Amino acid sequence: MNDQALSPPGADPPARAAEPRVSARAVVVDQAGRVLLIRHCDNGQEFHVLPGGRVEPGETAAEAAGREVREETGLRVSVGELLWVREYLPERHTGNPYHRTQLQQLQLYFKAQLGSDAALPATAPDRTQSAVVWHPLATLSELILLPLGLEVPLTALGTGQAANAPVYLGDLL
Repeated sequence: MNDQALSPPGADPPARAAEPRVSARAVVVDQAGRVLLIRHCDNGQEFHVLPGGRVEPGETAAEAAGREVREETGLRVSVGELLWVREYLPERHTGNPYHRTQLQQLQLYFKAQLGSDAALPATAPDRTQSAVVWHPLATLSELILLPLGLEVPLTALGTGQAANAPVYLGDLL
């Protein structure tokens, strides 16, 4: 039986909790070779992520990336080309203290550039967000950057080798 058989005519099928969540993240690199990151502290664990989050109904993934940057950092960005597609399968990350979500995700990473507007206060920082930081691409290995494995394609952006990197990253472990 399909979901449409359970819904009244013209209604959207009910959402299923087991369906993968789509998220969009922005890769913002400034002229000094630094990348925009969000620092989190959760249960005594400090880690960094690229700004981004869930794609909401009625918005494109690129729109979601721009909205999330504004909410988390107060910065306005111009969202450009899709750089990478990454999948997250939670059952493959058991025992990793940084990957705690149980939701399967399809994560889309977009290249973005800062707008000319001055920074505004973050409007909706994440619960565990502790800071917005600009970190040099050349020293990303100094941080715990999630997802683990993202350091390699990000560092390639700083060396000009990103054009040779694959778009599909799979499930980085």
